[in-house]
Amino acid sequence: MNSSDTDLLIDKLLGEAVLSLLKERGPITTDALVQRLRDMKAHEQDPRRRETLAMVIAEIGDNNHPFKRRRAAQGRHEREGSLKNKRDNVVPLFGEGKPSDPKKIH
Repeated sequence: MNSSDTDLLIDKLLGEAVLSLLKERGPITTDALVQRLRDMKAHEQDPRRRETLAMVIAEIGDNNHPFKRRRAAQGRHEREGSLKNKRDNVVPLFGEGKPSDPKKIH
């Protein structure tokens, strides 16, 4: 099986997992997705699909995966923001948001 076939199978398996979560009207979280993929793997008869499910579960469940890093960064921003005024929901990305020289436009 070449990489494009593997990518198509991964897309199909992820799609099946997400659709089943949507049909149940449950939360669509990384943890829920990983759990659904584990359930699919436990009931899968096809060895190729079972092997691909294991690979996807390992990749998504990895703490270095972009899903996990983004989630950790969101939590950090929420904690930093909670120390500020509750009505101030703007978090500057670059410094304090004030121009270094107010006379310069660019």
